[in-house]
Amino acid sequence: MISEKHPCLSSCVPCLLLVVLTLSGCRYPQDIEGSMERIDNGVMRVGVSENPPWVIEAADGPAGLEVELVQALADELGATIEWHWGGESHLLLALEQHQLDLVISGLTENARISQLAAPTNAYYQSDYRVGAPLGMTLPDTLEGQDITLSAVNHVARSLEKEGAVVHLTTPPLPDNQLVVQPTWWLMAHDYAMSHDTLATDAHIMALPKGENAWMMAVQRHLDSASDIEQRLKGWETDQ
Repeated sequence: MISEKHPCLSSCVPCLLLVVLTLSGCRYPQDIEGSMERIDNGVMRVGVSENPPWVIEAADGPAGLEVELVQALADELGATIEWHWGGESHLLLALEQHQLDLVISGLTENARISQLAAPTNAYYQSDYRVGAPLGMTLPDTLEGQDITLSAVNHVARSLEKEGAVVHLTTPPLPDNQLVVQPTWWLMAHDYAMSHDTLATDAHIMALPKGENAWMMAVQRHLDSASDIEQRLKGWETDQ
């Protein structure tokens, strides 16, 4: 009979315990500032900046697609929302200081947001395509075609490379010309749309860095959202 413990086994026990404890500690994400614990059945501080149809400043408070999504999350958590209006840059700086729990404004993936905040994964992608109003035929080629865009856009260069003649204007866009807009906008205005995508916006929300449990709750909620394009179409139609 062996009466003594094997020396190798004895020396490995502390290592095994360390591994078990480490794995146990990493099983559930933690918040640096305890956001999830505070928000659950508490108060959710949300920064909002108008950008229809994602966020709309209405007479009775904020409205729009992302406001709907956030309100549904608050309802799930039994939380009350404090809405804080401001410019996007101001809100992101406040988020960096953990003065807000979430910022929504139709934000899209970019390096600047990642420097200040923790962006969610994209919950929807807006595809920009050429659209033709009723009574107008979509062209087979963009070469030489007159196409109208909002004065502030990020697709003009792509159109010019295709040989299109770009015309910039302030909204609302004319209803008798070829335009480039997201597919949900074209659907809302009964435009025929091309098959080719000129640009894509990946839509996100922004959270404070280090709030891992809170991020998991928000991302899980966004991942479960459905019919985003139809809901955007509905909000655009109502404008």
